[in-house]
Amino acid sequence: MTDKNAIKAIFLDADGVLWDDIGPGGILSGKKNAIQNLKLLSSIQKNECIKIVVSNQTFAARQKMNYIRFRFLVNTHLKSLVKLKLIDDFAVCYHHPNAKNFFLRRKCECRKPSPGLINLMLNKYNIIPQKCFLIGDRITDIQSGAAAGLKHLFLIVNSNMLEININSSSQHLQSVFIPLKNLKEFSLAWETINEN
Repeated sequence: MTDKNAIKAIFLDADGVLWDDIGPGGILSGKKNAIQNLKLLSSIQKNECIKIVVSNQTFAARQKMNYIRFRFLVNTHLKSLVKLKLIDDFAVCYHHPNAKNFFLRRKCECRKPSPGLINLMLNKYNIIPQKCFLIGDRITDIQSGAAAGLKHLFLIVNSNMLEININSSSQHLQSVFIPLKNLKEFSLAWETINEN
């Protein structure tokens, strides 16, 4: 595949990016905000990239809901966004190294900051990492993207982030901006990058 024909992708975290991060299980009530934010994103990037959601979801690992039920609800929600053509695909990690649910207690390569979810999608679609963007709201998102070789890393900063200190990351950030509904900074970066 030549560089000119390379598939580009935008990797999107879910909680804190597509909807407000209200803690584990927020995905169950985030559809309306996801639709609004993804429509806005599509208006900026004109479908030049495929959009892929990569997300850690620990609600079942914390035993807040039965795993089978939670996974069904998450898949149904994300498949509805695919059906609406707002995203092209998704990959979710349900594990946690300290999970209360024994079957989900695992230190795996798919849980961010490891790059497993992103690598899965890079391989599935034969995407060149240097042509990709990642938008996340936690340093673990940025670390995951960097470990997968993604070039353009964007960190959303919002008042609800308790564990984020952008100075704690040695990863290069393309931009730091406030929530997805205020995408002026991303739009400008998008135009600049696509001129190259």
